[in-house]
Amino acid sequence: MDPNAEDTSRAGIAGFELRPATDPLSSFLYVCGGWICVGLAVIGAVLPLLPTTPFLLLASFCFYKGSPRLHAWLHRSKWFGPTLDDWHHYHGIRKTVKYRAVAMVAAVVSVSFVLSSLAGWLRMLLFILVGIGLFVIWRIPTLPDDVPRPPRTLAE
Repeated sequence: MDPNAEDTSRAGIAGFELRPATDPLSSFLYVCGGWICVGLAVIGAVLPLLPTTPFLLLASFCFYKGSPRLHAWLHRSKWFGPTLDDWHHYHGIRKTVKYRAVAMVAAVVSVSFVLSSLAGWLRMLLFILVGIGLFVIWRIPTLPDDVPRPPRTLAE
């Protein structure tokens, strides 16, 4: 092997190294970023305009870089682990998860339109943003519900 050749075996997305950080300050910042993303993912599970899965993926990356223990916890969690496993192994989300997300968005936005007194331009902006969000949800590859659960990749 050429000693001058660059090792690309650990090259990550957009040039990020997929190795945990060794600097304590970097680790701390990654862990803080991971917790912020987990918080946004939890909020996104309730609010229709905030996506959950991208924040989970980003939290997983941050925890991987900052704390292997927290990364393992996130992947083992009852609420987030199955979604992360599906994305990691199949690069998609299950049909019921997708339908549930669309139904929740439609229900919350419908109630918002009926019960709020938003200005017309604000309603139109909300309608456009929700449309973009639903388009993104429908573009994510869909897994049939009968696809077997992927094996756990982290020690339980």
